[in-house]
Amino acid sequence: MPPRKRKFPSPYSLADSSNAVLSKRILKLAAEAKQRMMQFKFDELNVMDTMRVLYLDIDKDCRRTFKKLYHDRFTEMWLFLKDKQPDEDELDELLELELERLFEDVDEQTHYIWSTELNRKRDKATEAIWASPSKLQKQLEVDKGIRWVSQQIGFYMDIVSDKAAFAALKEAGVDLVMWNAQEDTRVCKTCERLDGEIFELDRIPEKPHLRCRCWLSPA
Repeated sequence: MPPRKRKFPSPYSLADSSNAVLSKRILKLAAEAKQRMMQFKFDELNVMDTMRVLYLDIDKDCRRTFKKLYHDRFTEMWLFLKDKQPDEDELDELLELELERLFEDVDEQTHYIWSTELNRKRDKATEAIWASPSKLQKQLEVDKGIRWVSQQIGFYMDIVSDKAAFAALKEAGVDLVMWNAQEDTRVCKTCERLDGEIFELDRIPEKPHLRCRCWLSPA
């Protein structure tokens, strides 16, 4: 009987679906925050407190979503590579270590420290709300702040997905991987040149730009 053919997992479908769910949650939190600030006529102390709570909630939701994304992406890659479920205790230990580094260290792609950058965006949005002359403009500044945060989240969704996939390849004992570029019109020249190249797992080039969606497969 021939071996069962397994389809390679779509590299960013989990990241995209996670991002979609999280975005809805964040928009709901932002709408509630705007309602509260309007209720208190955008009093400065209320604005500061509401924005602080809003961004704390966003941070909690992001961390929870990133954790689930890492778990699910590692698991789907592991199932492809090993055709069995990963050891949950080992995965949890790896997950906590990876995400601690992700949140506490300067990321090599974004050059952000997660919390520092999130707080900077919060403070920038808060100041813009204070400075805006009308209630409508103040609400628009809240929305603008959420767009800044959404961009940061999008960067990290891809990074978490990549880290989980890389960890699965490494833990499964894969030595050689192939670089795969997205086959669309937005592929940059560097990614196009790397497409199909074979690398040792510990000698993979850094991604050439943010939101690079090239991916690795076992060679």
